[in-house]
Amino acid sequence: MKGSSRGKDLRRAIACVVDGVTEVWYLNMLKRNEPSLRGLAIKPELPQKKSVQEQFCCVKALSKAYSEVIWIVDTDTIIRETRQHSGRGKSPRHVLNECLQKLPINVVFIANTPCLEFWFLLHAVRTTRYYDSCESVIKEMQKHSLFSGYEKTKRYFTAEKNDIYLRLKPFLSQAIDNARITERFDLEQLERGHSGMHKLFDFLGIF
Repeated sequence: MKGSSRGKDLRRAIACVVDGVTEVWYLNMLKRNEPSLRGLAIKPELPQKKSVQEQFCCVKALSKAYSEVIWIVDTDTIIRETRQHSGRGKSPRHVLNECLQKLPINVVFIANTPCLEFWFLLHAVRTTRYYDSCESVIKEMQKHSLFSGYEKTKRYFTAEKNDIYLRLKPFLSQAIDNARITERFDLEQLERGHSGMHKLFDFLGIF
């Protein structure tokens, strides 16, 4: 953790483990526009779709090399696969619960239900409504002028001087307040709108 002595080879940096390229683009733009975050590392840089267990293994490994690790998970796949679970073996929700019980002390876990776009939506509206897919959140976003022309592409997210973070930054304080009212992440009540992204900004000391 910050200020602690964990060996000479420990990188004084924050690693972020994510499960989609959208999060990579957004976090890279956060890093680009906030000079205090030069040490932020996005791991993996080009994430492949991995199971919860595989992500957790990555988190554990990084927790030994970085001072802090932030693990960001979209729950839409977990919800869908848990519904479809045949009863053989452990459901994805059960696996996630087991992983959360074993999180290293220097890991911050953040969930978005159903996806990161719900966090974006909170920049425009206060809601805890449950959306059953990322596509349904995007349809709701497109009703607001703030997201005019929104598309899930690298070009949109990383446009020079008009990237996703710069577009939304004037409304960041509002989004943080709105995220706080989505309440604590609860594995027993997954089907409700939730974003824990305010924890990222609290942790980084932004707003």
